[in-house]
Amino acid sequence: MRTFAMSLIIAAALAAAPALALTPPLPAPVIPGYGMFGEIPDAFEIPDPKLEYKLLFDVSAAPADPATAHQGLRRVALLLNILGRYGVRPAAGNIAVIVHGKPDTLVLTQEAHMKRHGKPNPNFELIKMLSEAGVSIRLCGQSGLARGYATEEINPLVKVDPAAIITIATLQSKGYGLVQD
Repeated sequence: MRTFAMSLIIAAALAAAPALALTPPLPAPVIPGYGMFGEIPDAFEIPDPKLEYKLLFDVSAAPADPATAHQGLRRVALLLNILGRYGVRPAAGNIAVIVHGKPDTLVLTQEAHMKRHGKPNPNFELIKMLSEAGVSIRLCGQSGLARGYATEEINPLVKVDPAAIITIATLQSKGYGLVQD
């Protein structure tokens, strides 16, 4: 009788256990270590795998913390991780970043950043991961000229456009949505 009662208690406890224990594991983040997010049960607007996501991130705000990766790049990682969670992988180049103004040091090579600022570039690894995920990262050429950057000082994963305004106008004309700092 005691064994039967214990079996009923265990069965009742298992039946009452949350269904989360039976859900499949979440996919690995597209950009590990950056852009982490919490699950929102019953979220209203979720990524749609049938849509073609085309976004341009306008990164022009000064870094919130110069010792860490720029908040604008972390937002791109957040987008990719949330999209990836729902099975959406934008085509290479459909997510782009234009860097201009105060944060333009984030596109420097490790050597150039060390020479100019005395420390490694905290954005270097994130730029590499974003590029590997198909994100097109660009520098406003006018910002680079104003700062006196030599071509070899710019991370080779970063493309240089004539001006941020040209990048913004061109990509918006091609249907990209604009995400500003």
